[in-house]
Amino acid sequence: MKILILNWRDIKHPRAGGAEIRLHEVYSPLVKQGHEIILYSCSFSNAPKYECLDGIQINRLGSDWTFVFQCFFNLRKWINFHKPDIVVEDLNKLPFYSPIIYNGPLLIQMHHLWGKSIFKEAAWPLALFIWLSEKSISIFYRKCQFTVVSPSTKKELMKLGINNENIKVIYNGADLKSYYPSSEKKEQTIFWIGRMQKYKGPIEACQILALLREDFPKLRLVMAGDGPFKKNVEKYAREKSLPVEFLGFIDKEEKIKWLQKSSIHLQSSYKEGWGLTVIEANACGCPVVANNTAGLCDSCKDNVNGLLYRYNEIDDASQKIRNILNNDSLSKTLSENGLKRASLFSWKKNCEEITDLLKKLTREYNEV
Repeated sequence: MKILILNWRDIKHPRAGGAEIRLHEVYSPLVKQGHEIILYSCSFSNAPKYECLDGIQINRLGSDWTFVFQCFFNLRKWINFHKPDIVVEDLNKLPFYSPIIYNGPLLIQMHHLWGKSIFKEAAWPLALFIWLSEKSISIFYRKCQFTVVSPSTKKELMKLGINNENIKVIYNGADLKSYYPSSEKKEQTIFWIGRMQKYKGPIEACQILALLREDFPKLRLVMAGDGPFKKNVEKYAREKSLPVEFLGFIDKEEKIKWLQKSSIHLQSSYKEGWGLTVIEANACGCPVVANNTAGLCDSCKDNVNGLLYRYNEIDDASQKIRNILNNDSLSKTLSENGLKRASLFSWKKNCEEITDLLKKLTREYNEV
């Protein structure tokens, strides 16, 4: 198959996240199987316009502000030039409206919908625009086949009016060869990792730490990641005299080391599509405490591979962390259960399921 993919970012983009990791892990193995993968994504500073990474042909153009328009107005030209067997649109924030341009085999990938949570993240006019754009999915994408990473996202799509039969849940995988437990003693560290944006809850993570300091004076919060909200978080931690260490962007190897030696992985995001770091922490034997919200309630099963705290309630979050730090037996149980749960997910399985779906859509289209 020749597969044409539209995705906001590629794996090298400074703001690449779970969607980009998934895309690379799932589609690069297809190249080795003889398939051709062509990706169009947003450009960034000093990025070459064309690059081949692990066989994926990456074409970069536009910016965060113009890429959606570049896709809409150029998609027909790209289709005529590449003549793909199937088109894949990764729908995130603003739709590319590929069904308007292309009536061939089409797969829509989604991690999550913003819904009203976008108003907590973006300025009001932009948030309204994104919110209305998501509402339009039910009009322009009603007959499309979707693949989502969690039951939470499936429910959100169904509320928009997308038919249950057109939505297939294919869970994210995990690199279980790289992520594994360490025999080293755990440090009194809460590890937080993610894009430094308001909706990821970095300020809430600091507030949770503040509530624990009296009982655990040696406890510290280590935050990995960069983004537009980082200065706000640094300022907050400094003003409150909190023991917070900011690592900035870290590579995979360093992330694994922190997950292996930390006592808690805190996931304070207001909303996620799945919560890949939950499974990665599980694979490293690190107990998880997560916000009880969309996506995270799917990756983190309460009292199984982690503890869920009531939505955005920092008092409850601090109590959940306190329970783990004070109870070695609970910590051990969560770690052991986490290892078992992590073993259920693999990128190989994810790749196979996506490939089967792509072949099915292509076959059904050609049989009509």
